[in-house]
Amino acid sequence: MPSYEPSVVVADASPLLRAGLTALLARGGYQVVADAGDGETLIQAATDTLPTLVVTDARLSTGHADDGISAARRLHEKVPEMGIVVLSDSVDTAYAASVFASTGTGGLGFLRKARVRTVPHFLDVVGRVASGEVVVDPEVIFRMVAASPDADADAMARLTMRQSEVLGLIQAGFPDRAIISRLFSGRRQFERCLSEMFLAFGLSGDVEHRRTPTMLTHLASS
Repeated sequence: MPSYEPSVVVADASPLLRAGLTALLARGGYQVVADAGDGETLIQAATDTLPTLVVTDARLSTGHADDGISAARRLHEKVPEMGIVVLSDSVDTAYAASVFASTGTGGLGFLRKARVRTVPHFLDVVGRVASGEVVVDPEVIFRMVAASPDADADAMARLTMRQSEVLGLIQAGFPDRAIISRLFSGRRQFERCLSEMFLAFGLSGDVEHRRTPTMLTHLASS
């Protein structure tokens, strides 16, 4: 729980879910200063209140599957330092890549709803994003790598044995701490391996500029 009350704007098409998120965040020590049910309202509310972070569903309208993502990107253009958490029902690499292509310097989170199983887990992720970290479901990372234009057979063949092991463990759903304990002497080596993998697949440009101590935080409880 944070030692102060960071401000949050919550966005979801469902008033019931907005109320639930508001209550949950309040329990975690966050002050919800506004809520929104669509992208335009979210952008207006966030630019008016300038919260520490925004928590938004990827889909804010039935006609636009990425309404929340588009709003998040526009907000990062307007207020680069604002933290943004996107909650998604699916693992869509195009949507995830769109989020990370933003030019903002604030924290970013891309979470699959099905993988956020506990309130403390969710609040921990929100706190990390509020402090400037990037928090991504490892399955999203794996699919982004697999969908990279450079992720052909030759590129995969260029991975070291250790990098291939890491990719396999991420795909299998192992938490980062389990991967570290199996393959590395510490987190710094793990992060260096991830950085090299992102670079090999042309993904580092989307993530390297982020002010984050870790490029990958696993979302599922072990």
